[in-house]
Amino acid sequence: MRNKFLLSLIVTVILSISLSGCGDTARNVALNAAESVVQMLSGKVTGEIGTTYATQWFKFTIISIEEMSEYEGYAAEEGYTLYDVLITETGTFEEASPMGTFDFYMDAPSFEDFVFPLDPISDEMMPLEFDLGPRETVEYHMVYEVPMDSVGLKIMFTEVDEDENEGVTFNIPID
Repeated sequence: MRNKFLLSLIVTVILSISLSGCGDTARNVALNAAESVVQMLSGKVTGEIGTTYATQWFKFTIISIEEMSEYEGYAAEEGYTLYDVLITETGTFEEASPMGTFDFYMDAPSFEDFVFPLDPISDEMMPLEFDLGPRETVEYHMVYEVPMDSVGLKIMFTEVDEDENEGVTFNIPID
């Protein structure tokens, strides 16, 4: 047990030293036994499914993304397909954070506007709005309806504070 703690401490120190020259881009990389959490101060992060990313208020993991023609009885319009995105979120801010379907959007080079998840049609889907409490973890489905010929799809989250200042934009590619 003591050796594991010592090894974890050494890895953390080495990572801290190696990231110290990264300036404002890399705030920190936190490691623990269960997961790696990537947290950035500014810029764009191209991520991947299964990795946990930390924002100013919460951390999130896109667990899976599945393309389908129907979800819980809702069928995609002709020429469109559905993407079911399973996500977990954990509150890391000392107060509850307002969350909802407006937080995570889908983008692609051919889109004129961002695509937001469908309004919830089941209890498993992310509510339109909810408060994520400190240290609370939730798991929800978000379902997006997009044209079938869309390429370069990605799920995105952009930090925006109450003064409308943008922080990090997280991009999780689908294809």
